[in-house]
Amino acid sequence: MSSNDLSRIQSLLKQMKLDGWLLYDFRASNTLALEILGIPATLHLTRRFFYFIPAEGTPVKIVNGIEADNLRHLPGQELKYGSHNSLETHLRKILFPGSTVAMEYSPNDAIPYLSKLDAGMYEFLQTFQVNIVCSGDLITLFNAVWTEQQYKENVPVAQELTKIVRRSFALIKEKITNNVAVNEYEVQQFIMAEFDRFGYITDYPPIVGVNENAANPHYEPTKEIHKPITKGDLVLIDLWAKQNKPEGVWADITWVGYVGTDVPEKYKKVFDIVREARDAGLALVTARFANKQEIRGYEVDDVVRNVISQAGYGEYFIHRTGHSITTEVHGSGPHMDNFETHDDRQIFPSTSFSIEPGIYLPGDFGVRLEIDAFIHADGRVEFTGDEKQEEIIAILA
Repeated sequence: MSSNDLSRIQSLLKQMKLDGWLLYDFRASNTLALEILGIPATLHLTRRFFYFIPAEGTPVKIVNGIEADNLRHLPGQELKYGSHNSLETHLRKILFPGSTVAMEYSPNDAIPYLSKLDAGMYEFLQTFQVNIVCSGDLITLFNAVWTEQQYKENVPVAQELTKIVRRSFALIKEKITNNVAVNEYEVQQFIMAEFDRFGYITDYPPIVGVNENAANPHYEPTKEIHKPITKGDLVLIDLWAKQNKPEGVWADITWVGYVGTDVPEKYKKVFDIVREARDAGLALVTARFANKQEIRGYEVDDVVRNVISQAGYGEYFIHRTGHSITTEVHGSGPHMDNFETHDDRQIFPSTSFSIEPGIYLPGDFGVRLEIDAFIHADGRVEFTGDEKQEEIIAILA
């Protein structure tokens, strides 16, 4: 953590009227704290440590004497402990009754991604009579904000992914037209080869799902298990990638196509509902920022989910609306979610997230439409891809 990072955090603490941020870990259980503090999870972490950043003044690191080196790179006063009594003594030097302290804690486990504080430690810290609040917005502003360079490097990737989808549909058309067999795995591997051609990386191979496989949001074809793609099939392609560099940020999109010249009405009907839901989510975010109003992740999910529920398909939308996007494809910022969790974190400028509603009819087919949104520093909301899908692609047209 640099002096600039420290200054930025203390400025945020003052803005949020917090007395400090207490980062706590035991045996690499708080991956968020390790990332923020620049501590590798592979380090030999066997004892508890605390790193307290006050809104004003010098940080304090409380470390076990046999692992003091683990926090040597961080600025601040070092307090070593050995016994549990000495640990408590040190904590009393930084935690004052009535103060409000942010930690990786989510009341009622509403946002499990943030719940790194175990119940026992929470109870122990309550004996100091401090008010513990969620550090979610702090983490977003410190860890999920894109630089201008990251944005500029992301846009070409996002645009290219759409072109890769279209080339994938073209591959299917070529094979089907020439009566050559083609399957989900072959199309998936074509996409992987395209990633290699552009120097992109991904953490998992893309999803290529036909018919009932498209109704499984996390379906993944393999060399051993896959379905053929034939005339009359609905094909869902979900792909995500980024530039091959640590500071690269992800692009993540989903499209659907139909292997034929005329798309059946049953597919069009579901597609239109999902498209309306997707666009409602983007419109809400755009309007809130245009009017300089706050917006939180759960609110986006509510608006999107309401469109699908009103159309009678609510029970078939079985996942959150979207996720934060950073250097991790599922980033540490707010998710668009009031279904799996209640994500009340605020969406801030210079952050990105997906909007990806879906309707999944088990044993039949599924439609998911995924786009990525980026909030510029001035509040302008941008869809970063080459184009939004407005109708099912008739692959053989």
